[in-house]
Amino acid sequence: MKKKQVFFALAAVLISSWAAAQELATVQVTRASLTNSAVYEGHIEAVTETTIAAQVAGVIQQIHINAGEQVRTGQVLVQIDATQAKQQQAAHTAQVDAVRAELHALTQELNRQQQLFAKNYISKAALERVEAQQRAAVAQLKAQQAQAQAAQVQTDFFIIRAPYDGVVIDVPAMQGDMAMPGMPLLSLFNPKALRVSVAIPVAAAEQTHLSEHDIAAVRVLHEQRPLTVESIQVLPTADRSTHTVRLRIGVANESNTLFPGQSVKVQLQHAVTDDDQRLFIPKAAVIQRAELTAVYVLSEQHKPLLRQVRLGVTDNDRVEVRSGLAEGERVLLDHHAVSKE
Repeated sequence: MKKKQVFFALAAVLISSWAAAQELATVQVTRASLTNSAVYEGHIEAVTETTIAAQVAGVIQQIHINAGEQVRTGQVLVQIDATQAKQQQAAHTAQVDAVRAELHALTQELNRQQQLFAKNYISKAALERVEAQQRAAVAQLKAQQAQAQAAQVQTDFFIIRAPYDGVVIDVPAMQGDMAMPGMPLLSLFNPKALRVSVAIPVAAAEQTHLSEHDIAAVRVLHEQRPLTVESIQVLPTADRSTHTVRLRIGVANESNTLFPGQSVKVQLQHAVTDDDQRLFIPKAAVIQRAELTAVYVLSEQHKPLLRQVRLGVTDNDRVEVRSGLAEGERVLLDHHAVSKE
């Protein structure tokens, strides 16, 4: 009686194990061609985005703009207390006036001395002394004028103006804050010059053969609405950690609804032929653990075995397998089910 109970218990375990193995969803490694297009996630960024910082120290007197406002070139954005700078400028201006008056007097004196010298009433040495004084006054006037202009430029630093037509992104400064040189006061961008930044696999870039003239091969969608592509730039470097290259795609902001940070979808048309056959598996079957890239392969005994693979280009919801698998093998779709077992 006890032997029968043990036999039935073992049979139940075997049946449950077989049923669990049958429940593991697998897919066959197949050879196929790349689809004629692939979609990648990108984001909009501004071609011209500026953070304006203070160039001088002083108390922020007034902030004329808020985040989100449109500004025009030369518009006053922030005013910093320039009382001391204006006093220094006034002092330099007064010195210029004083030296100019002295130069005028020396010029008149030089004219008189030249008339006296012409009549032999004074010596040449006396005339040369007056000429030297007049030349020194001219040089001093130029120096004072340069200092006055420098003081004017320094005073202008206390008034922050918009460098171009744009939209204010953020204003971290507050009225009453003490501005210091290098302290960010506000940031803005030009809404008329936007581009899409997107990273694509190196293999996909090689497959597509994109250049700045292949505008027709790129389609950009924002909230299911196509955007007008104006230019394409392929950056000449690749990211070693992600094995991707970055594209910059110039787009037109025709409806004035685009702004930096928005997500878009970039569809690239691949130039492939029917002869380009590759091994593919679903992306869901791939296991990524630190530097290990692997899949669970179903053995002849229907046991899941972990095997390292090397992947290639991603094609929508599937990925190319360059080594580690053979055509016809079966891989597990849900590798989490193995760990549960």
